[in-house]
Amino acid sequence: MTEQSNTPELRFPEFKDEWTQSFLDQLGDFKKSYSLSRSYEGNGDYRYIHYGDIHSRFPSILKFANIIPTITEIKDFEEIEKGDLIFADASEDYKDLGKTILADFNDSKIIAGLHTHLFRPKNFIDSRFLLYNTKTNNYLKFIRKQGTGISVLGISKKNLSKYLMSLPSSEEQYKLSNFFSKLDRQIKLEEEKLALFEQQKKGYMQKIFSQELRFKDDNGCDYSNWEMKKLDKIANYRRGSFPQPYGNKEWYDELNGEPFVQVVDVDKNMQLHEQTKQRISDLAKSKSVKGYKGDIVVTLQGSIGRVAILQYDAYIDRTLLLINSFKIDINKNYFKYALYLLFLKEKEKAPGGTIKTITKTVLSNFIINVPSIKEQVKIGNFLEKLDYLIEKQTLKVETLQQRKQGLLQKMFV
Repeated sequence: MTEQSNTPELRFPEFKDEWTQSFLDQLGDFKKSYSLSRSYEGNGDYRYIHYGDIHSRFPSILKFANIIPTITEIKDFEEIEKGDLIFADASEDYKDLGKTILADFNDSKIIAGLHTHLFRPKNFIDSRFLLYNTKTNNYLKFIRKQGTGISVLGISKKNLSKYLMSLPSSEEQYKLSNFFSKLDRQIKLEEEKLALFEQQKKGYMQKIFSQELRFKDDNGCDYSNWEMKKLDKIANYRRGSFPQPYGNKEWYDELNGEPFVQVVDVDKNMQLHEQTKQRISDLAKSKSVKGYKGDIVVTLQGSIGRVAILQYDAYIDRTLLLINSFKIDINKNYFKYALYLLFLKEKEKAPGGTIKTITKTVLSNFIINVPSIKEQVKIGNFLEKLDYLIEKQTLKVETLQQRKQGLLQKMFV
């Protein structure tokens, strides 16, 4: 920390002055937003920003208006202007409550919709500086303190206006904003590269498992034809188990217990997290099912269809399928990808792309294409290499995001 009390820990060397403090409503004006829900969406001249899109769809800096939904409503609306900030004033959790985006487009006929606060900064304020300030721990702590509600959290315009923030000169605001904008562009490029790797993997998997793309043996010859087999003819499996109710503290032992795998512990990278969220007690073990390193699990509730090969021995919850032995010669790497793709296809067939549950009968009738063991090995190894690239790129993105978060805390007051 620098000697002065209201200066950031890390700073550009040419700036020395203390930062001043102001409440949010001293830095701009709240403009009108409209309680227009999803039911108003349709062909029309106006577009609207819904709080749900701030939570999950829109980037922090919104440059292109064509991704904003149109509405059928026509009236004399107060429109969003370039440089405005739009706050989400409602959320089911604190993570998205008060989440903010910056309008960086010149388009007209765009309004702030349901559960949003529209804020227009004054001329001496860099809008990007305000946006980045809403990513700091100070802002997040403020939101946690001011947010109200039980099942749905909310923050009023009156409470949001009480946000006390520290402000440097316009020149320092501009330099900070440029610095973080460049960092954001770097993160975006790496995220696009990651998305490309994931798309390539998906394309390869579709071509491989449809047999449009086939591997050759060491002599350049085709492998034998694939066989179609039902899952229950390939593997021995059962659901995991756990004593009820889940909330009974006797079932858990964080200090001396063994790993207990639930849906939340299965990552989308086809591995378990390094440590499970819960550890099972000795009392509960006899009422659960143990899996061993090398066994395969598949999630059957929540994020259905996530597959992982166990990296360590663990007890398995009833929300997962445990595959612990095979009836035919099978390569586990090949098999996990075949299962993963099978569940993807099931999701595509399900209403809304969501599978609510998977019964044992449905599982038994799953059909899997089985090539020769040598071709299985080649397929498994090839897809594992793609996963390695994806994992490496994911780590790169996460490292940049963590670096940004660290710098935000040090370069803002």
